[in-house]
Amino acid sequence: LKPSAMPCASSALAMGGSFSCSSARDAYGTSLEEGDWVECTSTGGIPEMMQPLGRVMYINGDKVTFTWTVWGTYIYDENDIRQYGLQRVMADSQGRKLKADQLVMTREGEEALIAEVGDGSATVKFSRADTQYSEGRSVCAGGYTQYFRQTDIDLFGVRVVSNAITRGSRKCTNPTCI
Repeated sequence: LKPSAMPCASSALAMGGSFSCSSARDAYGTSLEEGDWVECTSTGGIPEMMQPLGRVMYINGDKVTFTWTVWGTYIYDENDIRQYGLQRVMADSQGRKLKADQLVMTREGEEALIAEVGDGSATVKFSRADTQYSEGRSVCAGGYTQYFRQTDIDLFGVRVVSNAITRGSRKCTNPTCI
């Protein structure tokens, strides 16, 4: 990264000083930013579906403040993060963990499928159910792919509306596409 690409670097360097950005990491070495979601991987036998996600609220030096959907707000240091195996995950705007094959909807009502969830982004496949055409092909049949970071998910209000989409049942149901 160039120093100008780091938000806290440019002003410190302009003053001729050194700089230090808060760089919190999850238990697996992935960087954490305010707004990210995490899950506990050291669960003590608690099933994943019963595990709440936590949201990074503040990063202050080596301390990270998380707000948990069930437990409230707690401050963790690096040792706590490792002890509980906190791992960054992608979540919808309401704090539900994103997984491949989920049906999601934006705040504007556009539906899409989660194609893949990677480290720091989710691949979302939109399939518009309207009569627009692109190069002689229905947008519904072709759709389009968007890559969302957590900030994008929050910005567009992406939320999970169904967990049980199978690859065989993926199709556009609009009469203009069938």
